[in-house]
Amino acid sequence: MNRVVRLFTAGAALALAAAVQMAPTATAAETAACGVSAPDRDTRSYGQYFTQDVYLRNGPGWECDIIGQATTANNVDYHCTTGGFTYLRTASTKYGWVYNGYLVNGGTNVQC
Repeated sequence: MNRVVRLFTAGAALALAAAVQMAPTATAAETAACGVSAPDRDTRSYGQYFTQDVYLRNGPGWECDIIGQATTANNVDYHCTTGGFTYLRTASTKYGWVYNGYLVNGGTNVQC
Protein backbone atom coordinates (compact mmCIF):
# COMPACT_ATOMS: atom_id res chain seq x y z
CA MET A 1 0.00 0.00 0.00
CA ASN A 2 2.83 2.40 0.88
CA ARG A 3 4.43 1.72 -2.48
CA VAL A 4 1.20 2.59 -4.31
CA VAL A 5 0.92 5.89 -2.43
CA ARG A 6 4.54 6.78 -3.22
CA LEU A 7 4.08 5.94 -6.91
CA PHE A 8 0.89 7.98 -7.06
CA THR A 9 2.59 10.95 -5.34
CA ALA A 10 5.59 10.77 -7.69
CA GLY A 11 3.28 10.57 -10.71
CA ALA A 12 1.27 13.58 -9.55
CA ALA A 13 4.47 15.59 -9.03
CA LEU A 14 5.67 14.77 -12.55
CA ALA A 15 2.31 15.72 -14.04
CA LEU A 16 2.35 19.05 -12.20
CA ALA A 17 5.92 19.79 -13.34
CA ALA A 18 4.96 19.04 -16.96
CA ALA A 19 1.91 21.31 -16.74
CA VAL A 20 3.99 24.18 -15.36
CA GLN A 21 6.56 23.74 -18.11
CA MET A 22 3.88 23.87 -20.82
CA ALA A 23 2.19 27.02 -19.45
CA PRO A 24 2.14 29.80 -22.06
CA THR A 25 4.76 32.49 -21.72
CA ALA A 26 3.98 36.18 -21.99
CA THR A 27 4.84 38.05 -25.18
CA ALA A 28 7.29 40.95 -25.20
CA ALA A 29 4.41 43.45 -25.40
CA GLU A 30 2.70 41.89 -22.38
CA THR A 31 5.85 42.10 -20.29
CA ALA A 32 7.03 45.53 -21.41
CA ALA A 33 8.49 47.32 -18.44
CA CYS A 34 7.52 50.69 -17.07
CA GLY A 35 10.26 53.31 -16.84
CA VAL A 36 11.54 52.75 -20.37
CA SER A 37 12.09 55.00 -23.38
CA ALA A 38 12.34 53.99 -27.02
CA PRO A 39 14.36 54.95 -30.11
CA ASP A 40 13.12 57.51 -32.65
CA ARG A 41 12.42 55.20 -35.60
CA ASP A 42 9.46 57.05 -37.15
CA THR A 43 10.82 59.71 -39.52
CA ARG A 44 7.66 61.73 -40.14
CA SER A 45 7.68 65.36 -39.06
CA TYR A 46 5.96 66.92 -36.04
CA GLY A 47 2.20 67.25 -36.28
CA GLN A 48 -0.94 67.60 -34.18
CA TYR A 49 -1.72 63.93 -33.66
CA PHE A 50 -3.68 63.81 -30.38
CA THR A 51 -7.42 63.13 -30.68
CA GLN A 52 -7.93 64.35 -27.09
CA ASP A 53 -5.90 65.64 -24.16
CA VAL A 54 -3.72 62.78 -22.93
CA TYR A 55 -1.52 61.55 -20.12
CA LEU A 56 2.07 60.63 -20.89
CA ARG A 57 3.16 57.41 -19.18
CA ASN A 58 6.60 56.06 -18.29
CA GLY A 59 6.00 52.80 -20.14
CA PRO A 60 3.74 51.13 -22.71
CA GLY A 61 0.91 50.06 -20.41
CA TRP A 62 -1.99 51.29 -18.31
CA GLU A 63 -0.18 50.13 -15.17
CA CYS A 64 2.73 52.50 -15.87
CA ASP A 65 2.98 55.81 -14.01
CA ILE A 66 1.64 59.07 -15.43
CA ILE A 67 4.58 61.44 -15.87
CA GLY A 68 2.95 64.33 -17.71
CA GLN A 69 0.10 65.61 -19.83
CA ALA A 70 -0.33 66.94 -23.35
CA THR A 71 -3.18 68.65 -25.16
CA THR A 72 -4.54 68.47 -28.69
CA ALA A 73 -2.69 71.74 -29.39
CA ASN A 74 0.71 70.06 -28.83
CA ASN A 75 2.80 69.15 -31.84
CA VAL A 76 4.10 65.60 -31.57
CA ASP A 77 6.98 63.53 -32.96
CA TYR A 78 6.22 59.79 -32.98
CA HIS A 79 9.16 57.52 -32.17
CA CYS A 80 7.76 53.95 -32.30
CA THR A 81 5.00 51.67 -31.01
CA THR A 82 4.66 48.49 -28.98
CA GLY A 83 1.81 46.81 -27.14
CA GLY A 84 -0.80 49.35 -28.26
CA PHE A 85 1.15 52.40 -27.04
CA THR A 86 3.33 54.88 -28.95
CA TYR A 87 6.46 56.50 -27.53
CA LEU A 88 6.61 60.15 -28.55
CA ARG A 89 8.02 63.58 -27.89
CA THR A 90 6.01 66.77 -27.76
CA ALA A 91 7.43 69.98 -29.22
CA SER A 92 7.79 71.21 -25.63
CA THR A 93 10.24 68.31 -25.09
CA LYS A 94 8.01 66.09 -22.98
CA TYR A 95 8.59 62.39 -23.65
CA GLY A 96 6.23 59.55 -22.85
CA TRP A 97 4.00 56.67 -23.92
CA VAL A 98 0.42 57.30 -25.11
CA TYR A 99 -2.31 54.77 -25.88
CA ASN A 100 -2.68 54.44 -29.67
CA GLY A 101 -6.45 54.92 -29.42
CA TYR A 102 -5.82 58.56 -28.46
CA LEU A 103 -3.68 59.25 -31.54
CA VAL A 104 -4.72 60.19 -35.08
CA ASN A 105 -4.85 57.03 -37.23
CA GLY A 106 -3.95 54.90 -34.21
CA GLY A 107 -0.42 56.24 -33.79
CA THR A 108 2.65 55.13 -35.68
CA ASN A 109 2.99 51.75 -37.37
CA VAL A 110 6.77 51.73 -36.83
CA GLN A 111 7.60 49.05 -34.24
CA CYS A 112 10.09 49.71 -31.44
